[in-house]
Amino acid sequence: YILTMAIETGELKPGMTVVAATSGNTGAAIAMACAIRGYPYIVITNKKTSKEKVDAMRAYGGEVIVAPSGVPADHPDHYQNIEATLCAQNPNYYGVNQYDNPYNADAYEKTLGPEIWSQTKGKVTHFVAGGSTGGTITGTGRYLKSVDPTIKIVLADPKGSVLWDFFVNDIPEEDLVAKSWEVEGVGKDSIPGVLDTDVIDGAVRGDDSSSFRTVRMVGESAGILLGGSSGLNLHAARVLSSHIKEGVIVTVLCDSGVKYLSKIFNDEWLNEKNLDKPLKEVSEYEMFWKDGHHVATEEEEDDSLWTRESEEKELRFL
Repeated sequence: YILTMAIETGELKPGMTVVAATSGNTGAAIAMACAIRGYPYIVITNKKTSKEKVDAMRAYGGEVIVAPSGVPADHPDHYQNIEATLCAQNPNYYGVNQYDNPYNADAYEKTLGPEIWSQTKGKVTHFVAGGSTGGTITGTGRYLKSVDPTIKIVLADPKGSVLWDFFVNDIPEEDLVAKSWEVEGVGKDSIPGVLDTDVIDGAVRGDDSSSFRTVRMVGESAGILLGGSSGLNLHAARVLSSHIKEGVIVTVLCDSGVKYLSKIFNDEWLNEKNLDKPLKEVSEYEMFWKDGHHVATEEEEDDSLWTRESEEKELRFL
């Protein structure tokens, strides 16, 4: 969608090179789309990105730059800043700039939002998604609230990301401090321009262990391999389900586990990172609601005190 709009508006012309900073998923999509349309491409990611995703981005014939991970958001070697520098130095480059590009959220407002509304026959009550660029949760949230303002939009965010402190604790952007996390494709070390927190009603705070344990359990019980961002979303949906009396919760399983065979599904890697841990009681994970959006009843609070056995049964049901 971003490339289509850029071509239609004349921002992306024949012969130009497409440049995109990415955690890997959008980068692979950009690489595929460029191969189909005949545009050369450069994607910039960082060392945190799995080898499988780096290889996939390179497989479509373009260039992949792997920048350092863990550098501050304002550092020139940060992967987003490398995109900006390359485009500033080369007028024949088109920068996707997915973190600030309004076409990003527009794509979800025109596609995923209507799809969810249609497939649930208008019965959706809650939508859960992680934030990285903010495109998925912003665009989908905008559409869903346009057709039913009572639908609650819930952000899933891993510990270490700054989005939780920005949304929940009202910490000014200039005072936010990012820490490290291993889940790829979700969470952020700065606030993306695409993210519109006005459409967000609540948030669930996950972490690496809960995300990875969730996808491992789904693989072993349902035969579906999910990536870490899907694990975060599913974990957050489960936590949310313990805070509401009834509803139709929709989330996105947006990443395949095949991209993480060397990491999430590698016991040695998990043990090395000390991330092979059981899920905690669901009541131990943080859930936040904006004032006035939802107050849990005593009955709902009691419902959230699940045993681990009940929690695992619920996960298998989901």
